[in-house]
Amino acid sequence: MPVDPNLFDGRLAVFIWQPNSLAEASIGQLADALRAAAPNVNAVIIRVATGAGWQGRLDAGKPNLAIRALADVQRWAAELAVRGLECHAWALLRGCTLQRELERLAQIALDGGVCSLVLDLERDSPSQPPERRGGFSGGPPEAEALAVGLRERVGPDVHLGVMFDPRPGRPQAVHLQRAWFPEVDSLHPTVFHRQFGQTPRQALQETYDSLLAWGKPIYPVLQAFGTPALEIADALAAAAELHHAPGASLFRYGAAGGLGRAELGQVTARWPAARLIAPAGRRAVRAAHTGSGPGSASRPVLSQVDPDDERSGLFTIGYYGDSTSLAAGWTRDHDGAGRARLYRDVSYNRQTLYVGYSPRLAARGLYNIEVFVPRNHATIRDGHYFIVDDPRGVRRESLALLDQSPHYDVWVPLRAALVNGAPADPPLTEYALDPSFPDAGRVNVADITFVDPATLPGGRCEISVGAVRWRPIEPPAATGFDSPVGTEVERAGVFADGQRLFNRYDVWCGNWYDANPIGTRYWLGNRWAIHTGADINLSGPAGVLADKDAPVYAVGDGRVVSAGFVSPGWKNIIIMEHPMPGEDRVIYARYAHVDNMLVRANDVAARGQQICTIGQYAPNNYHLHFDLSFDPILKTLPGHWPGDNLDLVLQVYVDPKDFIKQRHVIR
Repeated sequence: MPVDPNLFDGRLAVFIWQPNSLAEASIGQLADALRAAAPNVNAVIIRVATGAGWQGRLDAGKPNLAIRALADVQRWAAELAVRGLECHAWALLRGCTLQRELERLAQIALDGGVCSLVLDLERDSPSQPPERRGGFSGGPPEAEALAVGLRERVGPDVHLGVMFDPRPGRPQAVHLQRAWFPEVDSLHPTVFHRQFGQTPRQALQETYDSLLAWGKPIYPVLQAFGTPALEIADALAAAAELHHAPGASLFRYGAAGGLGRAELGQVTARWPAARLIAPAGRRAVRAAHTGSGPGSASRPVLSQVDPDDERSGLFTIGYYGDSTSLAAGWTRDHDGAGRARLYRDVSYNRQTLYVGYSPRLAARGLYNIEVFVPRNHATIRDGHYFIVDDPRGVRRESLALLDQSPHYDVWVPLRAALVNGAPADPPLTEYALDPSFPDAGRVNVADITFVDPATLPGGRCEISVGAVRWRPIEPPAATGFDSPVGTEVERAGVFADGQRLFNRYDVWCGNWYDANPIGTRYWLGNRWAIHTGADINLSGPAGVLADKDAPVYAVGDGRVVSAGFVSPGWKNIIIMEHPMPGEDRVIYARYAHVDNMLVRANDVAARGQQICTIGQYAPNNYHLHFDLSFDPILKTLPGHWPGDNLDLVLQVYVDPKDFIKQRHVIR
């Protein structure tokens, strides 16, 4: 089975069909019930659409749970996230109205705040459970148009999974291998053993026998409707213990015909809470979720979020009315430092939306929370910022009012005048944040003002929502930066200066050298290019294979912006955001051509923590491509490449060795 880390590694998910199948009446109640009954469940897969139609058109009995618009998907994602649950979307494909279906699916994947989009591919049949009826009705041209069109719209960074009946002839009937297989990242076969007339173990064995040769990661969807709890538990245990499934899901949770809350804990107890993926013949690779999550670094570090973090779920927008019309009110640009910023007219005496920011905390501590206010389109006199913290383990909600109008391209601290509804004297300026609490440090901004815009200059009142940062009040001693490669002693010791290997290559540390420094012009086989950073290689008795699978470490404390496959040339890339010690900015690091990624987007990693290994750039060509940039372009375009443009390279990138050597702390 493939062992490259995948988004669904370590996930035990439950499918949600529609509101009337649930005992709960709100997303919060549902999330709390899942967390209380089954701590091993860490992901929820919600039905968002059938074809081009929203799920809510079929069942609007519980308005707090129905999905009738993109804002409802965003609300599900945000409310699950603050309770420590991932939100994935599940859509039944029809193939009837291709363009509308493509637009709806791309909208959900790109703007819904969900972690992935699972595409249910099944022919419509009375033998299907009701929740999967109304399936795919197109032929090969429609299947290919959907598959290729969706991938073109969402790009390579969006995770697409496909859900299908794995029995002989069924995948071919929905053109899975022909159309969908090249475009999807994970397989989710529906192992509905009772529907198949088999035991759970028989159904799983046949599924794996037929799919293992396909070469894509398999995450079985196990039957949890019309099935005794002991059978479901046995299926889950067999998936984990016999087939080493790195992730699985239960179809479905719900009081009406599904797996109820009372049985959920009993069933999921057979699933390992944390595990290593170690199939035969390959080195063990830790699942992404058990790598460096919240709290993995030993000390508090700066965390920063702006509107570019919307796809990762750290930045969200929730609307209280018609999301389509309200969303049209935003204007997007960038602040003076190049960070994303949104602004709009505020609502007088009536709130219509909120903007949410969630930090990725490295460790418990006291923090200042600061807002960057740009030079223009920031005239609100009473911006409402709601803050959550947890002093001594007790949840607290505070309200800070911020007058944006006198500030000009500056970070402004949030000073809370109300704490748990009572006046604060003096105002609260320090916030106790603990990453073990899922919503610690969350900041919500309302679009409401109680100052009549007609009384302001120009008769308008605008609010700017851009970057927010959580800054440790007592930062640790400067930790500096280290080389991304080398032994622990080499990375802690003197940074090589003036040493050359083979009288040609600049040495970093130990026997690690740069074969292609920044600014070098070189031939790529069909065109010239200017190198943006360093190609770091190891000299050793193994020759060109000396650095194969060598560990790669975070050069400093920071947050993972993205981690995944980018293109055949780049292979896997990890982008990290490293705060500059003692400065009000961050630098972006690109670790490219890597393998065995141990981190995923939004993880926090400490300096010296292993994040991946060196992978193969080309046959018998192993090296780490490493570069640094203060420009946030790597945040949204990890594969950025200026080509044969020296001026642009020097404008965007800095010399990585000089930068790290100047900031390296010898220990």
